[in-house]
Amino acid sequence: MTAPRPDYDEEARKLFALLNLAPSGAASDASSKLHSYHNLDAVWKHPTSGGQVFIGNATASSQRGILQRNNITHIVNCTSDLPNAFEGDGKVAYYRFDIYKFFSVLDLRTNRGVFEFFHPVFQWIDEAVNSGQSVLIHCLAGAHRAGTTGVAYVMHAADLEHQTAISACKRCRPVVDPIGREQLVIYGDLLIYPLVMTNIAMVAPWP
Repeated sequence: MTAPRPDYDEEARKLFALLNLAPSGAASDASSKLHSYHNLDAVWKHPTSGGQVFIGNATASSQRGILQRNNITHIVNCTSDLPNAFEGDGKVAYYRFDIYKFFSVLDLRTNRGVFEFFHPVFQWIDEAVNSGQSVLIHCLAGAHRAGTTGVAYVMHAADLEHQTAISACKRCRPVVDPIGREQLVIYGDLLIYPLVMTNIAMVAPWP
């Protein structure tokens, strides 16, 4: 007997529901939008405040019109070198988060190290979206560095394990491709996910 064909549209709707997002238009329209490249895409929406989290590229971060249209007042810059285009004007708040350090700092092999690395940026984003403001997480293309950070945040905000978070973010922004997926699996399942679920700030390191 042939196995039933998976209903990918239904799976997409479930993923959008987990993120508090809804695709616009008919299913075919939503599908075509999801499989094209945009400067930014929403990957999570606060269920009560309406604040959203976007993953995007350098173009999105440097065009004031894009930021204003999407109510983006906070930007997480996941690069070590791209400038903060509107820093100092009082209208956009910035947080530079060099995700590459995630794979180069030895202390990140401990629960405490991972928590201390991600918790500040998660808290910064939480404060913005809790108040109804939107946040852009960006790198150059909005795929690897911002993708990694965005996936990790969605794990935190939507209470998702790593693979569901990756699938959900890729549904919203297909170009998302987390850096070092094996590391994200290891750190996500063993460290990030249990820590954010239980809000433990300090536990014994893994062997």
